[in-house]
Amino acid sequence: MNEIIEKTLQNIPIVDYATLHNLLTKSGYKHINDKIKYMKHKGTLVSLKKGLYLYKSPYTQNIFSKEIVANNLLGPSYISYDYALYYHGIIPEKVQEVTSATTKRAKSFDTALGIFSYKHIDKKLYALGLQISSTKSGNFMIATPLKALCDKLLVTRGVKIASKKTMLHFLVDDLRVDLDELVGVDTEIVKEYANISKSNRIKFLYKVLEELLPPQQTNSMFESIARGKM
Repeated sequence: MNEIIEKTLQNIPIVDYATLHNLLTKSGYKHINDKIKYMKHKGTLVSLKKGLYLYKSPYTQNIFSKEIVANNLLGPSYISYDYALYYHGIIPEKVQEVTSATTKRAKSFDTALGIFSYKHIDKKLYALGLQISSTKSGNFMIATPLKALCDKLLVTRGVKIASKKTMLHFLVDDLRVDLDELVGVDTEIVKEYANISKSNRIKFLYKVLEELLPPQQTNSMFESIARGKM
């Protein structure tokens, strides 16, 4: 492959059709679509969705981030829900599907790299509690632990949460949240999320988090709530 193309695509491994077309044209290729088809056949281009590709160099080992791919597949978006909770160490089970929030309609992409799913979030909630994280291949946007937890609670269906007690049970028994990871966290993001979303679930989450004690006392707090004393 042309050395210029190789160097360029190594620097921008996630490339759209227009950029790739322009690069190949400048490098002297005439039948652009045939060249792209050939690159896909050889495995140097992985199709993520129509008009968006991941370049895999045949000469060097690509270091690509599924998180960065997720940010690029659909925008605006940020990683949240189960994937973000696992990423932050809030839940123990490894999550394969990369879950994100977007202000656009819900969508899912089944790619060679895995499944990337997106759930709709209100624009008023979008900018709350976001952080930029880094990998060797670049930066990506992800929800903070509490933002991801709020997002998860807001979209979960089929579960009735009408008290601090049921909220705590849901966190521990259903989501298997590690409460020790949430001890002493700044709950202002949850308070703001509750005020904007008007969700009673988020209000109950805020109350539970406000009462979290140091790790050695968390079990006694759980027992007290379970007995209805809190």
